[in-house]
Amino acid sequence: MRSAEDRLVAVLGARQGSGVLLTPELVLTSAHILSGSDRAGVVAPAGDGGVVVCDVLWSSVLFQCDAALLKARSPVVPADRLPPFRWAALGGQQMVPGCTVLGFPQVQRYGEDDLEAVQIPGTLTPLSGRMRGRYVVQVDGHPPAPLPDGSPWAGLSGGPLFAGPVLLGIATEDPAGWEHSAIDAIPVSRVLREPDFKHVLRQHWPDAPAVEVHNAPDARDFAYEPLYAAALKARYSRMEVFGLDDLGTNENSWDLDTAYLSLEALAAPSAEQRDGTHAAPRAQRIEELLGSRPRTVLRGEAGAGKTTLVWWLASHAACRTMPKQLSMLDGLIPFVIPMRSLAAQGISNPTPAQLPTIAQLPVDVAPSGWAGRVLESGRALLLVDGLDELPRADRAAARRWLADLLRMYPRTRCLVTVRPLAVEHAWLQSEGFEELQLLPMGNGDIQSFVAAWHKAARLECGAYPDEVRADQERTRLTALERDLSQEFLRNAGLRDLARTPLLCAVICALHRRRSGLLPRTRWQLYDAALSMLLGNRDAYRRVGAPEGISLTIDDGRQLLQRIAVWLVRNGRAELSGDQAVRQLELGMNGLRHVREQGTAREVLRHLLNRSGLLQERSADSLQFIHRTFQDFLAAKEFRENDSLDELLGHAAEEQWQDVIRLVIGHCGRTEVRRVIAGLVAAGDDAGGHESLWQLRTLAAECAMSAAYLDDDQHEAVWEGVKALGPPLTEADVSHLSSLGSDVLPCLPEPTGLDEEAAGAVVQVLSSLGNVAIPLLKRYGQHESRRVRSRVASQWHAANARLFAEEVLSSMRLDDVELDLWDQVQLALIPGLGPVGALFILGDHSSGSIRHALRNPGVRGLTLANNSVLTTLAFLADHPETEHLSIEDCPRLRDVSGLAGSGVTVLGLYVPDTGLLERTVPLPQVISVKLQLPSGTRIDARLLAIFPGLRALALDVLDPGGDVIFDLTAHTGPLPAGKLTVDPYPGVDLTLLGADRFGDDLRVTKHPPGL
Repeated sequence: MRSAEDRLVAVLGARQGSGVLLTPELVLTSAHILSGSDRAGVVAPAGDGGVVVCDVLWSSVLFQCDAALLKARSPVVPADRLPPFRWAALGGQQMVPGCTVLGFPQVQRYGEDDLEAVQIPGTLTPLSGRMRGRYVVQVDGHPPAPLPDGSPWAGLSGGPLFAGPVLLGIATEDPAGWEHSAIDAIPVSRVLREPDFKHVLRQHWPDAPAVEVHNAPDARDFAYEPLYAAALKARYSRMEVFGLDDLGTNENSWDLDTAYLSLEALAAPSAEQRDGTHAAPRAQRIEELLGSRPRTVLRGEAGAGKTTLVWWLASHAACRTMPKQLSMLDGLIPFVIPMRSLAAQGISNPTPAQLPTIAQLPVDVAPSGWAGRVLESGRALLLVDGLDELPRADRAAARRWLADLLRMYPRTRCLVTVRPLAVEHAWLQSEGFEELQLLPMGNGDIQSFVAAWHKAARLECGAYPDEVRADQERTRLTALERDLSQEFLRNAGLRDLARTPLLCAVICALHRRRSGLLPRTRWQLYDAALSMLLGNRDAYRRVGAPEGISLTIDDGRQLLQRIAVWLVRNGRAELSGDQAVRQLELGMNGLRHVREQGTAREVLRHLLNRSGLLQERSADSLQFIHRTFQDFLAAKEFRENDSLDELLGHAAEEQWQDVIRLVIGHCGRTEVRRVIAGLVAAGDDAGGHESLWQLRTLAAECAMSAAYLDDDQHEAVWEGVKALGPPLTEADVSHLSSLGSDVLPCLPEPTGLDEEAAGAVVQVLSSLGNVAIPLLKRYGQHESRRVRSRVASQWHAANARLFAEEVLSSMRLDDVELDLWDQVQLALIPGLGPVGALFILGDHSSGSIRHALRNPGVRGLTLANNSVLTTLAFLADHPETEHLSIEDCPRLRDVSGLAGSGVTVLGLYVPDTGLLERTVPLPQVISVKLQLPSGTRIDARLLAIFPGLRALALDVLDPGGDVIFDLTAHTGPLPAGKLTVDPYPGVDLTLLGADRFGDDLRVTKHPPGL
């Protein structure tokens, strides 16, 4: 078992000391034991026993920062022998019992003065060393006796001070007067305040973990947290993969990393993007978007993968196995809050102490106050799943609870998942939340999902007792995967059904069950899936009646409909076993042959064990495997029980609307007319804007789904949608977008529409693909630059050549920035009219960029995420370009092309400061923005590179980082006589040598909290 103690080393410098391994090669120790030497040896008990030579990378002999950083010439300890590294600062002055100092002191020698390690338990008393910038550890128990030739603790210097597995500091001194019962330590937070140390550390350890902050750590917390992480891993490291339990076992889950599919999401546009100043947000993988957003509302359709993402985040954060994009979440303590569980547990406003219990993990009760300490230290990751599964009347109270909790603990990271229209847009904006929208799976994602599903299915074949049969099934699954992949390529209608992970999994399962014969509508999909789960599955697996109960498909459906409709009527997503038994008793009144086989409780157990549709989330909490199946069965019950009027009476309530969408597929012609007429009437009677839009578009969705609808009713429905006019809110846009291409005849022409309305219509058109091109072309003629920018931003969503020829070629683009993602787009740029700016994303060669710049109007150019670009020579051929931004182009080495360019405003992402050193003088550049690694030191040489500089903006790659700008060596006047330095919000700027420039050197001050 790896432990923090495995990081201890002995340091052999001018004198013997101790140290701690930050990585297998980096050692933190005390500077005074080196006495100015540039190298030392280290020996690790957890290593192979030999001395490893180290070079001194950094050293400080300051009283308050007696520390040194060593770099070993080979790993001191293999990486697999070390636990994840954690370090922390104390946020308060409370005593911390249960700490440990490790090292190799004189008092612990044995034999011929051989070294032996010691573990010194004690209590950290921060207040005792506050004036000196030190920690003081009061040793527990009796201190060692004095030695004739000095302190018994000699040799302990540099040894780590741990609280549990967390490094707090390094030992530095045995203070006089305490008779060896106290040990001084240098806090790691003090070492990290040294700019040169941070710079060196970033160079040699760019992925160093963030420093945690603990206000009042408790030793019991550190013992409990690994147990809590293991419980999270046990609960959330496997996901249900629909249809996998057909393989002969009752196991329908798979390792989350095997089955997890990274989905795309779209950020809500910023103010600059809404007004057209910046390009519209582009679709990105969800992991790329979450990392930079401490608080996020994630919207997604039913089955879109929201809960799977929550589980994946919880599992990986707890185990410190996040991908690089989310490394800032590693080691946070996840609290998963499935909102559907709150009502079942009788909880309305969870206290911090209740947060670890809501998910009902298989772990002991936490130490008293643990969750509060986690929240207070900023180490909590709050995952609030399924806000839409609360009744609408309860959501405002839930919002107040969440807002109060986050105001109390402002450093808590939080993700809230919700269906798209369950709460209004910007619902949590005042609490610092940003919004993301999960996008439907693209064609490539569907193919990836099919491959992952069949891979999981083949692996599950290992459960077959007969290896010959298992091999046959694996071969069959491989053939089915190939056939289904081809069918998705051919069949656009099938692809449209598979845009969510849930429905894609249903299709995979049914394709396998039916040997390639697939349903064609959503209702046929759900119905076939229910039939498979309720009856055909056991017959296919040759399972008889293992519990003495045999239900037909209709039996199971009738009984589950009772449970589903009870949940809908009560605004619940879970119910207790007793409640389920009561509903089954009512349902069994008319099923005599079922009553003869067993009691309602026995039938419930059979449904839980055999159907796969109901599941137990805890000892007395049942729910459907997915709410979509609950709504589908409830809709069928409303229709069969002649309760359509009851359903229509709730048409304005969001939680009932999914049931109404599904009930239309169960209805005959007369019932369809009744439902549509009721929705139209409800829309006409709606009292507010939101209800009017909801009900009229809901009527249209049902009309689109009806197998048969009279012409007069069809026209009335769509006339109602057309009468709504242009969308006014984000919710309006979502409502119209949900109608797909059928909404096109209802959208207004651009003539006479103001900027806001026209931009909102373009947003609807953006979801419709190539069919929207004719209307987008007309919107492209709008006088507003913002509207035209929105039209141009849809290029990526349509056929590139068709869009360019039909839309862009007739637009004014000289004040617009175009986003370019693929080679086809770059090739088409010279054929368009003058384009104001290009944002070229991805790996494009300098030749492709040079070709795009043949367009004579390009004044602004951004090159981002390009891992193949090595030169900017193409700029010499295009002096019209005045604004240039380089973002994440790691192989760029030759920037000499800037010298012959017309660039006056330059933005550089500089992960390697060597890029600045290679930059030739650029007298024409007057404004520069640099994004630098935290801890970077820039000096007066920068002014030699930019002798005409008037404005310098500074940003850092890591949130909350620092930059040093040293002007002490600059002897002449400032470039252009004056210089404005603008550190972005959150950047800690140290400006050296600035005093002598007076008002000529101005530093922008940003309001706090930005």
